[in-house]
Amino acid sequence: ITADQKLRVVEALMQQGPVVAVTGDGVNDAPALKHAHVGVSMGMMGTDVAREAADVVLLDDNFASIVNAIEEGRTVFENIRKFLTYILAHNVPELVPYLAFSLFAIPLPLTPIQILSIDMGTDSLTALGLGVEAPDPQVMRRRPRPPGARLFDRAVAVRAYLVLGAIEAVAAMAAFLFVLYGSGWVYGQTLASDDPLYLHATTACLSAIIVMQIVNVFLCRSATRSAWATGVRGNRLILWGVVLEVVLILAIDYTALGNTIFGTAPISWRVWLFMLPFAVALLGIEELRKWCGRLSGHEARDKPRN
Repeated sequence: ITADQKLRVVEALMQQGPVVAVTGDGVNDAPALKHAHVGVSMGMMGTDVAREAADVVLLDDNFASIVNAIEEGRTVFENIRKFLTYILAHNVPELVPYLAFSLFAIPLPLTPIQILSIDMGTDSLTALGLGVEAPDPQVMRRRPRPPGARLFDRAVAVRAYLVLGAIEAVAAMAAFLFVLYGSGWVYGQTLASDDPLYLHATTACLSAIIVMQIVNVFLCRSATRSAWATGVRGNRLILWGVVLEVVLILAIDYTALGNTIFGTAPISWRVWLFMLPFAVALLGIEELRKWCGRLSGHEARDKPRN
């Protein structure tokens, strides 16, 4: 067929609404390659004109490379969302202590230097690990996302802020108040920044956030698959990131240098045990959310179309 006929076919398909990709290697393919949403030219057998008109050039002339590229593109999109969810989640337990300090007569639960220890220290390597996650086994079985889909949408915001972040904030504030009230503190009582009770309490708040983020990184490996399905293996960067988190929080809590720099003090084993139910709750609530999402997804796929 002629170049004009190929172009008319592409235009007719585009008028129907779907995203249209065109493959070609000859001069007469150039108008269709240029006009389509995605033009794919052969790199070995294709003409110079076809390669210049195309958006993508297959260096090996293998159509299977298109499938691999789509899988890679979907994986990159999802990994950025995982990274965003993980990073945004810990912003909530970092913000809530300052809101609580402003609204209630309590000491400041988290100091600026401790926030930096989370953002630039403990969470750095695990966040990078989420950005290089392997493709989901089901990634090519899903429907294509809408062309206008955003990286940061309502689903990501709700999950990060209202589910993961909210539970982490509750755990952090609970650990802080647990140490205060457990040592005889009275509501409204002011504490100096170097008061041992205050140092123990703020250390508990910081440590609770780190514990919750260790659980959270495994939950963020997939927005739909269970943490039991993704497991703890398969991503060495995340595992090394978790090791780094543990080493850093222990150094911050139990070394003289860490105590001096970050304004912390050693906390007892009772405080660590106090955090465990919140970590289990984070795991259970997120697993329930994923299960409901998978259930609704199956129902949507099974629903007959008109």
